Amino acid sequence: GDEVQSMAKLFAAYASCEDPQQRLRNRCAAQLLEAAARSIEGGVAEPKALLVDVGSGMGRDVGAWRAQADAAGLGADRLDIVGVELLAALNEKAAVEHPSCRFVTGDVAALPLDDSTVDGVHCSRLLIHSPDAAKAIDELVRVLRPGGFGVFEEGDYGSNSCLTGDARTATVFRAVSDATMGKLANPHAARVAYTLLLARDDVENVVLESDSFCILDMESMDPGLNHMQKNLEGLVAAGTITQEDADYYRERVRNAPHVGEPIIAAVMFKISFKKKQIREVANSA
Repeated sequence: GDEVQSMAKLFAAYASCEDPQQRLRNRCAAQLLEAAARSIEGGVAEPKALLVDVGSGMGRDVGAWRAQADAAGLGADRLDIVGVELLAALNEKAAVEHPSCRFVTGDVAALPLDDSTVDGVHCSRLLIHSPDAAKAIDELVRVLRPGGFGVFEEGDYGSNSCLTGDARTATVFRAVSDATMGKLANPHAARVAYTLLLARDDVENVVLESDSFCILDMESMDPGLNHMQKNLEGLVAAGTITQEDADYYRERVRNAPHVGEPIIAAVMFKISFKKKQIREVANSA
């Protein structure tokens, strides 16, 4: 209902603006397609390879993979690309936008996929909403073939900062950040995922990479600053900040492209891994 429509509008807004995470997405896509090609060349993928995006939303990533795969000669007869999304209504919209991909309804904690059937699995900005990151990782590893490739793109809200010389702006930013972290099931998703993967004996080549970016024009990410406005209204209602503080902060953010601050600095993390071959797991036991 209203939640789905709201999310669809948010995804559409993201799709229409430049994504500061695009460099990270491109690296993930290249590695996932390489994993699929490796399975095909090695005769592992029968009848064809399978890439899966968990938490696929409106299908932005899977659509990009499909286009890149087709250009590289990995058509639908050789590579299946699937999006798994919890909200069926978003899957319906994604299927219209990307008819050459498949979309299924499912939860990261109980993926509707068989064991050891996936050549590459991807999860972006989903673990921050997962109350049980360990279970989610269990599922992603379960569905991967031995030798399969997995990758997360996640943030750590504790790493976000506001570059400003104005104390009032910095105070409101921290209040907004703290409130956001309080709403998230797993605000330190990147660190949590990395440590959980390192502790497993059925994966290897666990690699943590970071990609930092700065946002000066917040309206390029949040048209009309509508999302930020809702957060500020919630803080005012809770008595955390005053209405004057909220108005002051909003105007500072709106004018940032013209005066050079505040600048929101953030870091996204890429955590990749490979599922061990069965013999390697047995030897390490």
